Amino acid sequence: MAIVRQIGSMMLVGFVPLGSGVSAGEQVPKGFVHLRDVAPTIRQDMRYAGTYNFTGSIVPGYQAAACILTRPVAAALRRIQADLRRLRLSLKVYDCYRPVRAVRFFLAWARNPARQGMKNAFFPRVQKRFVVRRGFVASRSTHSTGNAVDVTLVRADAPPAPKPVAGQVRGSCIGSVGQRPPDNSLDMGTGYDCFDVLSYTNNPKIKGAARGNRQLLVRMMARHGFRNYRREWWHFDYVLPVHRRRFDFPVQAK
Repeated sequence: MAIVRQIGSMMLVGFVPLGSGVSAGEQVPKGFVHLRDVAPTIRQDMRYAGTYNFTGSIVPGYQAAACILTRPVAAALRRIQADLRRLRLSLKVYDCYRPVRAVRFFLAWARNPARQGMKNAFFPRVQKRFVVRRGFVASRSTHSTGNAVDVTLVRADAPPAPKPVAGQVRGSCIGSVGQRPPDNSLDMGTGYDCFDVLSYTNNPKIKGAARGNRQLLVRMMARHGFRNYRREWWHFDYVLPVHRRRFDFPVQAK
């Protein structure tokens, strides 16, 4: 859910700067697609369309639990899914395109000392007032361009993930697998959206299977043009030639 603030010079080659203006009140613009239309086998667990997220509420702009992306990004994820099939694994997305209004909502939430009902599940060791300073919440997000995705790995035959809601969540995102809020992903060392240094992709305290799973995810994503944000093992930006304009149309079902 963070913006990558620096990209190596090689990665910048070929970017087409179309400005950073926000288009409010739009329907899905040309060039965007629903992931289900491109890669229907990729699992979707769209957290901000429900209350099971760090804010404890449905996030403004999420009118449906749908993954929307630019067409090149969706096509790249489809290729990754094909590679993973040979390993009997699947991608699962937690967030895709994110309206600018949602980014603003996250900032307002971070600056409000109240509304900490999800603290144990998502930021047990970090004071809420520090989540922006430590890079877990950003004032601008590449998600709003449609070229970023929050993703994990699941076994291809894994049963559907449970659907917990705010007020019913038990466990901490930094606990062991059995102690975390329920999810059907492979063990990545923390839960999704865990505001903690353990979420740093290369944190040396993450060992064994969890470290191997993170490395596999990074390797598979990099093979098809994605770069990981180092403070969040789940966040990837598409770094091949794409626009960088931010949008604010709502996430809707097709």
